[in-house]
Amino acid sequence: MLRAGPVAGLLFVVLSTVGLIIHGYPDNSQDAVRKWVASTDATRFAIGIWLEAFAYMLFLPFAAWLLRTLRRQGAARWPSDVAMGSAVLATGSALLSNGIWTAVLDAGRAGVDVGPLYAVRVVAQDTFNASFFFYAFFALGAALLAMVGNSQPRWLSWSAAAIGLLLLIPVAGFAGALALEVWIVVVSIMALRRPESEVRTPD
Repeated sequence: MLRAGPVAGLLFVVLSTVGLIIHGYPDNSQDAVRKWVASTDATRFAIGIWLEAFAYMLFLPFAAWLLRTLRRQGAARWPSDVAMGSAVLATGSALLSNGIWTAVLDAGRAGVDVGPLYAVRVVAQDTFNASFFFYAFFALGAALLAMVGNSQPRWLSWSAAAIGLLLLIPVAGFAGALALEVWIVVVSIMALRRPESEVRTPD
């Protein structure tokens, strides 16, 4: 079961990327929204959205595994609690955003004018952007746990802290999200390559 967390982390990154490629999103213009509604296959979009939603849910077991593994026995619980709560909020806001994107496509196919569709598209994008703050506090919480627990290698904590700060900067949010995904992949692969006898058992 100790391997389930890192496997979930890898699947979260891979499946969310595949889902995004399958369904796609329109660019930030009314003309792009109009063309996207006209050209998007509803079945393909639904498959991509479902796959991405499933991937987002896999972030939760990864987060739970990572935070319980990083927390040193006897250490304060609040950084772990804040980080796990942030992971839950990040997942929920991402799922909500995809629900709004689905509403844009459904409404467009039903004949709603492009003006209101574009307005809802902006809401969907802003809702997703808000999830960066939740991912930021997850990364910062993980960084604090790694620092207090003296986790090795040392870059584990400092890179998580840098990513968390990057995610808090609005113009750097997407770069921070990409960096977080790379960090998750590296951490997951390192955990999977380590013999089970060396994996710290969560307290």
